[in-house]
Amino acid sequence: MSQSRGLVLVRPTLALQIEYRKMVEEFIAVGEGYPWNNVDLAREDFAAFVRELAEEAEGINLPPGVPAQQTYCGVLEDGTVVGEIRFRPSLSPPYEPHKGHIGYNIRPSAQGKGYATRQLALLLDEARRLGLPGVLLTIEGNNPASVRVIEKNEGCFSHQVVDERGDVVSCYWIDLDKVDDSGEQ
Repeated sequence: MSQSRGLVLVRPTLALQIEYRKMVEEFIAVGEGYPWNNVDLAREDFAAFVRELAEEAEGINLPPGVPAQQTYCGVLEDGTVVGEIRFRPSLSPPYEPHKGHIGYNIRPSAQGKGYATRQLALLLDEARRLGLPGVLLTIEGNNPASVRVIEKNEGCFSHQVVDERGDVVSCYWIDLDKVDDSGEQ
């Protein structure tokens, strides 16, 4: 059995402050930075950060063309935050071609243990509940680990696009009618 079975998705709350910050600091310590959310606000005022994410989920105060997205933390039974996953139930141009419905990250010390695969499977259940026929996931650059995570969740390569910076982005589609609810093969 995978180590990832005790993983649950939780919307960010004040109770996750210490563990969330530890995850962010781990990314920064290994030189990856943390470009996925407002890390400065999370470090300075976690309550404001949680409010910002709640507003983002409701589509409040977003720039034009940026869709609402719900952020979840991947949390283990012991309270450790091992990752984060962001879900955009609807996409519209210009965001659609190269950002996708779902983006995720796993803290460096937790990578390679099945957490990303399980985290994605759990979020696919949410997408299914919302009635989405499928979801688009994108991968920037060469990231074989992300390809494996998506393929383990029945994702298939669809196409490549060039983003606004001129970088190639690989697009994968997961047909939600085909994915096993457990995310297992």
